[in-house]
Amino acid sequence: MERDFTLIWLPLVRVAELTGRSVKTIRRLVKEGKLPAVKRLVPSGKSHTTKTFVLAAGELLDLEIADCKSKNQQGVCLDRELMNLDSDKRDCLFITAYIKAGNKEE
Repeated sequence: MERDFTLIWLPLVRVAELTGRSVKTIRRLVKEGKLPAVKRLVPSGKSHTTKTFVLAAGELLDLEIADCKSKNQQGVCLDRELMNLDSDKRDCLFITAYIKAGNKEE
């Protein structure tokens, strides 16, 4: 049975903010394999930087949704990416910034 849903990946710093933990703690949890994470190249001014993104699932995804609703904001993402996870291909969004809900990024 094929599941059709998009995986949301959040920047490491955002995960720390949502969970009330330090960035150092989140990095340690990623290193220990307790949080699934990947690195992606992200535009930064005239150059690019590598950022770590953590998979938002379960409670973390619930925290992200609630926080965005309470602040009336929406995520700005990199282009959609198809990733191989286990034996499935998944549509993934990597959130890089936030804007007020209803606004379009130019």
